[in-house]
Amino acid sequence: MEINKQSSLSLVYNAHKASQDLKDHHNKLSSGRKLAGSEMDTGSYGQLVSIENEKLRKIHTVNNLQNLISYSQTQLDALHQAGEILTRMHELARLSIDITKTDKDRSTYNHEFLELANGLEDINQLSFNKLELFSDGPFSDEKKQFIEVLQSQWLKAAETVIKDRLGLPLDTVKDTVKDTFKVNVNDQGNENYSISLSWNYSDPSAPDKSVDVASLNFEIYNYNLPISGPSNDANLFINDRLNAVIMTYAVLADNLYFNALANGSTKVNESETGGAEWFKSGVADFVHGGDFLLEFSGGFSQSTIDAIGSGDEQASTLEQRASYYAAVRFLHHELKEAGQAQGVKDMLQWMSTGVKNGLSSKETSIGGALQHFFGSSKYTDISNANDQFIQHFKDNALNHHNDSSNSFEILLNNSDTGAIGGTDADPDDPASTIINHQNAVPDSGPGYDPTPASTQPFENFGVKWEKEGEAMFTPNEDGKKTPFPFTNSFTVDDKESYNLKTKSSAKLTLSLLDSWTDAVNEQKSTVSANFKSLSIALDQLRNSIYNHSRALGRISDTDYATEATALAKTKLKAQTTISILSKGMESKFSVGQLLQGVKVSKKL
Repeated sequence: MEINKQSSLSLVYNAHKASQDLKDHHNKLSSGRKLAGSEMDTGSYGQLVSIENEKLRKIHTVNNLQNLISYSQTQLDALHQAGEILTRMHELARLSIDITKTDKDRSTYNHEFLELANGLEDINQLSFNKLELFSDGPFSDEKKQFIEVLQSQWLKAAETVIKDRLGLPLDTVKDTVKDTFKVNVNDQGNENYSISLSWNYSDPSAPDKSVDVASLNFEIYNYNLPISGPSNDANLFINDRLNAVIMTYAVLADNLYFNALANGSTKVNESETGGAEWFKSGVADFVHGGDFLLEFSGGFSQSTIDAIGSGDEQASTLEQRASYYAAVRFLHHELKEAGQAQGVKDMLQWMSTGVKNGLSSKETSIGGALQHFFGSSKYTDISNANDQFIQHFKDNALNHHNDSSNSFEILLNNSDTGAIGGTDADPDDPASTIINHQNAVPDSGPGYDPTPASTQPFENFGVKWEKEGEAMFTPNEDGKKTPFPFTNSFTVDDKESYNLKTKSSAKLTLSLLDSWTDAVNEQKSTVSANFKSLSIALDQLRNSIYNHSRALGRISDTDYATEATALAKTKLKAQTTISILSKGMESKFSVGQLLQGVKVSKKL
């Protein structure tokens, strides 16, 4: 058999191509892919790779969502358990206030109650794969800095200056029990206060010497940021003053029948909180001096004096607050004239000691103190003595101030702030010194700041801080991340106040259990909403992955019937070509001879 040179080359090429086609068909059938490599169809292969990568990203997002769903489910289970614990606590508290129960019964109930409280704390400390289930979320740098200043200066300083100037020994009141309140620092810029205080009563409708300080709340964007220490607030140190005011309220609440202060009753005139707001507010400003209030409201005039009204309502204007402060200054002077060398300080210490020794709310009220220090001939009836003093202030304060023969005088627009113990308020005290705006509430120094910063800067109060958590994000289908809502649990932070040891503490605890349960239910709603939104997102992603898989199939999956037929044809073609070449090899022509005579053009 003879074949010419051209036919031989064609057969060699066809044999090579058939071999390559066989390889391609084998790859497609073994892999199931239409495009086993980019060389087959560059454009289609690139699209294939892009869709596969997107599908893989979605699969990873699904895995992350499934983890978050597990995390949320664990949170929800924990909150359900917390709700059951609170339900049992509620039952125990109701049993404890039963008048037929003995102290031994209450002791038994209290033991279980405290065990349940510890169980709530354990729930609050739970974690999921080393990630805490409950926290207040990540803190901003400003919030961290603000908390550090609170722990190193402000809180300790405020407590110390009040103790030094009012002399109220907190550690000798209420059986040495320390109130614990939570410090809340808001850094969202959505609150309109600088500092606020909340407290609870075991029985709001009855005189109560067990007022519980609940929380101290700060809005940091009312301060100058970044914070390295308390700011000077245009040389008035307003933030320091507010801190001292709030802490003074806490001190008074801890020492006196705070919700029955005027005459021992919780309802006085239009007030539902015991009246005598003039005294509470005035003493708080007297700690650091409130002369600036008078300066800003027009000075010490009859108009300012009359702004006191009944003295039983919270101050609604700057002039009214200035009037409350002036009334306490007037009382301070009158007490000193009556022989009390330390004026209001002596009165506060007497009231606090009376509460400690078991005197009634009426006996240790403003009315009771006025009768004690000025005599029953001047204040014959404790029930209206507070009102009598208010009228006395309105009728005589300005005359005494303007009378050169009377020692009562409020000096304004000088370097002294009018604080108790300063040269203006106590000129007859040889130990008095000028108390200016800066040292009215010292920020630091011996006795005024913990060294180093302390999570428990108070001596006579406990502090519960917010718990910082790690930042978490919810993955979206487009690969972006959104912040994952944080959830908090509930704990009994102050077991000295909230317990079932006595009917009073049981009543306080019972009055708050509903709000505690509401707080847990609110968190459960948040987690349930998270869980639902995550489940919806997961279903959507799974549908999207299914659609991607179908698209990938249309682009990449091979047609087995077509490819099997093509493979058979290619095999037959390859076998025929190889057979012809084999026969050619048996002829007289060698490969070298076949190539002889092939002309190659020569480049000139």
